Amino acid sequence: MRFNQFSYQPTTSSQRFEELEGLGLKLSPQLSLKRQFEDFIRWSFFTYSNTDYALSTLAADKETDLVTFFQSDRELTAEIFYTVVFQLLGFSYLVDFEDAEQFRKETGFPIVYGDLIENLYQLLNTRTKKGNTLIDQLVSDGLISEDNHYHYFNGKSLATFSTHDVIREVVYVESRVDTDKDGLPDLVKVSIIRPRYDGQIPSVMTASPYHQGTNDKASDKALYKMEGELEVKPPHTIELEEPKLNLVEPHGQAEVVSEAEEKLSHINSSYTLNDYFLPRGFANLYVSGVGTKDSQGLMTNGDYQQIEAYKNVIDWLNGRCRAFTDHTRKRQVKADWSNGKVVTTGISYLGTMSNGLATTGVDGLEVIIAEAGISSWYNYYRENGLVTSPGGYPGEDFDSLAELTYSRNLQAGDYIRGNEAHQADLEKVKEHLNRNTGDYNQFWHDRNYLLNAHKVQAEVVFTHGSQDWNVKPLHVYQMFHALPNHINKHLFFHHGAHVYMNNWQSIDFRESMNALLSKKLLGLDSSYQLPTVIWQDNTEPQRWQGLDDFGKQDELHTFSLGNEEKVIQNHYDQKDFDRYGKTYQTFNTELYQGKVNQITIDLPVSQDIHLNGRVELKLRVKSSTNKGLLSAQLLELGQKKYLQPYPAVLSARTIDNGRYHMLENLCELPFNPSAQRVITKGYLNLQNRTNLLTIEEIQPNEWMDFKLELQPTIYKLKEGDTLRLVLYTTDFEITIRDNTDYQLTVDLAQSSLILPCQKV
Repeated sequence: MRFNQFSYQPTTSSQRFEELEGLGLKLSPQLSLKRQFEDFIRWSFFTYSNTDYALSTLAADKETDLVTFFQSDRELTAEIFYTVVFQLLGFSYLVDFEDAEQFRKETGFPIVYGDLIENLYQLLNTRTKKGNTLIDQLVSDGLISEDNHYHYFNGKSLATFSTHDVIREVVYVESRVDTDKDGLPDLVKVSIIRPRYDGQIPSVMTASPYHQGTNDKASDKALYKMEGELEVKPPHTIELEEPKLNLVEPHGQAEVVSEAEEKLSHINSSYTLNDYFLPRGFANLYVSGVGTKDSQGLMTNGDYQQIEAYKNVIDWLNGRCRAFTDHTRKRQVKADWSNGKVVTTGISYLGTMSNGLATTGVDGLEVIIAEAGISSWYNYYRENGLVTSPGGYPGEDFDSLAELTYSRNLQAGDYIRGNEAHQADLEKVKEHLNRNTGDYNQFWHDRNYLLNAHKVQAEVVFTHGSQDWNVKPLHVYQMFHALPNHINKHLFFHHGAHVYMNNWQSIDFRESMNALLSKKLLGLDSSYQLPTVIWQDNTEPQRWQGLDDFGKQDELHTFSLGNEEKVIQNHYDQKDFDRYGKTYQTFNTELYQGKVNQITIDLPVSQDIHLNGRVELKLRVKSSTNKGLLSAQLLELGQKKYLQPYPAVLSARTIDNGRYHMLENLCELPFNPSAQRVITKGYLNLQNRTNLLTIEEIQPNEWMDFKLELQPTIYKLKEGDTLRLVLYTTDFEITIRDNTDYQLTVDLAQSSLILPCQKV
C-alpha cells in the first residue's frame, strides 16, 4: 500500500483540540508525550472494557508489547510511534513490516513525527489498510451514536445518520418536455432514499437510464454487422443549425399533500459512493428519465429533451417544478426536506448526464462528479468521418442503445400501448445516424454538450482512465478545456479502463469528495481545494501526484519516422479476415506482435519525457484508390511491469460505507509484467483529413499531407524506453471491416510523431 492523501486539511492547534474534544478525547499538553500517546491509544479501543488486553496485542518493538512499554520508563521515539500507528491502521507488525522507518518511506506515509497532537489528529484522517480512514472506522464501530445530526471532523461529514430507518419514497416529477407528443408533459419517476432529519438536507442524484432495467434482447438484435465497404463520399462542407429545445408548460391543477404516497421497496442497484454519503446526511436520488420503466415519453438518448427532464428533478428540489404522488397527476408533493443543493454522480451514461446537466447552468446543481462521461455523442459512435464502435462493443450504435434503455417495453402493458410509437421513433433515428458516411450532422450536433459548456456554473470533478477505449479520453479532455475560466474544475486521471475508482486503496477519492461536498452542499466553512489534476503515475504502483493542467505543453518532442516509403495492404485473405472478425482480441494481439497488415516503427526514447496532451502524427500518405481509412496506435514496448486496466480485488468486502451499511471490495490496479502498453490511438477517414466538417476527394496515387491527433493522455517515459508506432487500416474492434483490395503508402521521410510534454 502507498498513501496518497488529498482529502486532509491542515488546521490550527486550537481547532484540532476542539475537534478532538468533540470526539471525547481530551489530550493535555501538560502531560508527557508518552502519556498523551497512551491516552490516545486507549481511547481508540473504546469498544474494550479491558484496554490493557487491547494494548497487549500491539508491540512497541520486536521484544516489547505496548502495555509493557507504557509501564516502563522508556521514552516515546519516532520509531516506536510509527511502529504502533501502523498497527492501529491495520498493518501486522513482523508480517506486513518489520522496520517502521523503512515502511514509512516505502508507503509514502504522510505523517512526520513531531507535534504529537497534530500527528494524532492527522492519523485519524489517514486511511487504514482496509480502505477506511481511522476516524471513519471508529465511528462505524460506534464512537458517536447514530443521532441523525451532522458531525464533522477535519471538514468532512461523519456517518452519524441511521441507514436502517430511512425514508424510502417515490414521486413523479412533471418535466417540461413532451417527447411522445401526447399533449401532456412527460412524468419522470424519482426513487428517493433519505435519512430522517429535522431540517433540510442536500441530495446526491444519479441520472441513469439503466436504473429501471435494460432490454438486452432488443439491443442485441439491433447490433450491426461491421463488415462492409468504406463508402466514397461526395465532396462537400457540412452545414449545421443551432440546436433548439421545445419546452411545454405544466398541465392542470393538483392538490398539495404533505408527503409521498408510494413507498420505494427495491432498487436495481445503488452506487456505493451514494451509499457512502447516505449515512453522512445526504439524500440519495435515482432517476431513470424519459422512456424508462415507470416513467413516460420516448427514449431520446443524449439530447437536451432527456437532459431537461433530469434538470426538472433539480428544479423540483428547488420548488420550480411539480412532483405528483402517482400517474393520475391529482396530488402533488413538495420537496420541503431539500435544501436545494445537488451533486450528480455515476460513470459512463450516468457521467454523461452529469456533463449535460451542468451545461444547462441549472440553479441548485452545486457539483458534478462526472466519471468517464461523454461530452459529444458523435465522438462516442463516430471518429473523424468514420463509423466506429465503442471499445469492447463492436456493432453497437445509437439505435441499439435506445433499445437497451427503453425499459418501458419491459412491462407488457406499456409495450402494448407504446412500442409502436417507440419503433417509429427508432426508424427516424436510423435515418439520422447516416451509417454509410460516418459524418457529423444535425443529429449529433443536437447531442454535443461542448456547445453549451460556457453555461456551466457548478464545480466540476471528472474521473477518467487513460485506457478507457469505450468513452475515450478525448471526451474529458474537450470538456475540461471547454469550461469557463471562473469554474473550479478537477480531474482524477488514472490508468484504468472504463471503471469506477472510489474503492481503490491508493487514493482517498471518497474522502476528497466528502470534503468538497461538505463545503459546497452542507455549507461548512472550509478552505478545502482539490488540485486541478490528480494524476496516477504510470511508472510505479499506487503513486498519485497533483498537476497544473491536462494538456500542459511546455515543449514538443519530435520523432522522425524513417527515410523510406512503406505500404499498408488493406486486403486480408478470407481465412484471416473471418478469424479476426470472429475474435477481435486475436487481431489486437497479432497487431501488437507485428503480424497483421501494418507499418511498425520502433522509436528509442533518448531522454525522460512527461507526455501531457494530444500526440500528433504529421503524415504524407497516398491511396491506391479513391478512399481510405487510417488507424494508428502508439505503444510503450518492452517486457516489464505496467499498470493493468482493470482493478483487482485486494480484500473482499472490507470497506465500510457507513455502519455496516454497504460493505464493498477494496481494489487496486495491478502492476504486472506485460509485453507492451497502449499509450494512445486514433482513427481517420482520409476524406475528412482537413477537418470534421469538410469532406474532400481522394485522388488515387496522389500524396496527401495532413495531421492526425490521437487520444489525449498523460504518460511518463524514461530514457531507454521504446515507443512503437503502428499504422494500419481496418481495426476489427473499432472501425468498419472493409476488405477491399487497396493499399496506403506512407512517405516516412516526410512524416513525424510529435509529443506534447511538460517539463520533467
